[in-house]
Amino acid sequence: MLTELGGIEAEATVTCLSENHYYLLSAAVAEIHDLDWLVQHVHSGEDVNVVNVTDEYGVLVVTGPRSRDLLESLSPAGLKNEDGFTWMQAREISVAGITVRALRVSYVGELGWELHCPIGQLAELHDALMANGEAFGIRRFGTYAMNSMRMEKAYKGWGSELTTEISLVESGMTRFAKKSGGYIGSDVVEKKMRDGVSMHLVYLEVEADDADPIGNEPVSDGEKIIGVTTSGAYGHYVEKSLAFAYVESGYELPGSAFQIRILGKNRAATVLGEAIWDPANSRLKS
Repeated sequence: MLTELGGIEAEATVTCLSENHYYLLSAAVAEIHDLDWLVQHVHSGEDVNVVNVTDEYGVLVVTGPRSRDLLESLSPAGLKNEDGFTWMQAREISVAGITVRALRVSYVGELGWELHCPIGQLAELHDALMANGEAFGIRRFGTYAMNSMRMEKAYKGWGSELTTEISLVESGMTRFAKKSGGYIGSDVVEKKMRDGVSMHLVYLEVEADDADPIGNEPVSDGEKIIGVTTSGAYGHYVEKSLAFAYVESGYELPGSAFQIRILGKNRAATVLGEAIWDPANSRLKS
């Protein structure tokens, strides 16, 4: 969702449940913000009904190499690729006798599903997953772990990499722009695509020591400030410190090197050309 000036107002996923029924999901902290944007952009004469179901549905994320094994132990649904339940697909299925909207998506870069169900049945679904999951080594994980894993996958975040100050061009998100234009902010986005921009989002490996970048650290080339980090974390699986940053044009190519100042010390940073973990998305699609 863009502003009139082409900035990124919000980001969401949209699942088509039926021909005229869509299920939109965005960040928990953005509930009122995004609801307001949607309501404000229903035009006179449009037959569109926006309903906030945040308090009606809960979600549990089941993800990891054995997530399919666990769900198959609780559901009669076909969950394999050959069953047609491929990455970025959604189906209504039964899990532990509970009807859920199962979305095959993952913010951590692994095989997995989001299970959306009526909020009153969420605890029952959780308990069934945890009980059956013991045989598969199930563990709970929190947002710090999720942030570490999304950094390994080079997944951008709303409010950090994606803000109203940045367009789809600076953030490297033009693949989401409608080719024929005509959307809010399209004139600005298309002009930037033609004329170029002065800053770019880059994905970095950082030679950190006892502290990792977390965002808002200055980025420099010698004494010259060339940008700022937006987020960062230690990638525990790849054992590397990672960050996103906006930098001036000329520093965005893979292999470009500069420094990030962390707790008063300059740390070397190198631009990466792709996600450091499973860049081909083979695990997501397995």
